[in-house]
Amino acid sequence: MAGEAEQPKVRLGRAGGGSIAAAVFAFVERGAILRPHHARELRGSVLLRFSEDYQAVEIDLRGDEILVADARDADRAHDLVIEGAFHDFAALIAAPLTGGLPRPTTATGRAALGRLADGRIDIEGPLRLARGLLRLISAFPDKQADRLAQQPAADKRATRA
Repeated sequence: MAGEAEQPKVRLGRAGGGSIAAAVFAFVERGAILRPHHARELRGSVLLRFSEDYQAVEIDLRGDEILVADARDADRAHDLVIEGAFHDFAALIAAPLTGGLPRPTTATGRAALGRLADGRIDIEGPLRLARGLLRLISAFPDKQADRLAQQPAADKRATRA
């Protein structure tokens, strides 16, 4: 119950018929559930622009609330702008991370880093915010969260022995 109280509220704002804001919302909401403390620490305005004909998506990180919506005005100033094809963006989400960046010791991590290195994904803005966003929407749970989740089971086994 304490984790639920700490989790920021994630809302889906305006989304048109062909929008992928709902897909981005799902990534962000899952991240806020898995990493509520991290989600609450993030502050800034993020714009995701896709090379396909999708509407740009805004993510407003406000600490206790996160709003994901179609960008009303994609030309306004945002703290962080990420541009690329949706499938390249999905590769970043699917890559295991180290320090908020794709892990180069895995094939999926190297593939994601390649997309950043060759310009298929362009990131403009503070690296700290980009790393924080990637950590939030990562498909992989944090290593520390894994250890904490496994620890109670290990404690039970030790008390039974």
